[in-house]
Amino acid sequence: MQISSRFTIAIHMLTCMEAFKDEYKVTSDFLASSINVNPVVIRRILSQLKDAGLIEVKRGTGGASIAKPLEEITFLD
Repeated sequence: MQISSRFTIAIHMLTCMEAFKDEYKVTSDFLASSINVNPVVIRRILSQLKDAGLIEVKRGTGGASIAKPLEEITFLD
């Protein structure tokens, strides 16, 4: 089974949110520059992660943060 690039980007995003939460405001531009993709791609994935209840997103330049501890996040049903 091949892992999609969106899944890989989502894992990178969650890791960045946790690693840089105290140092930087984690915005779509910040995440896009760390992955070298267009911020629109990041915003789409942020929306999906938000809909899944994994992250919280503040409007404008408020940034994103993880909604629950990473240990509680599972990708299997």
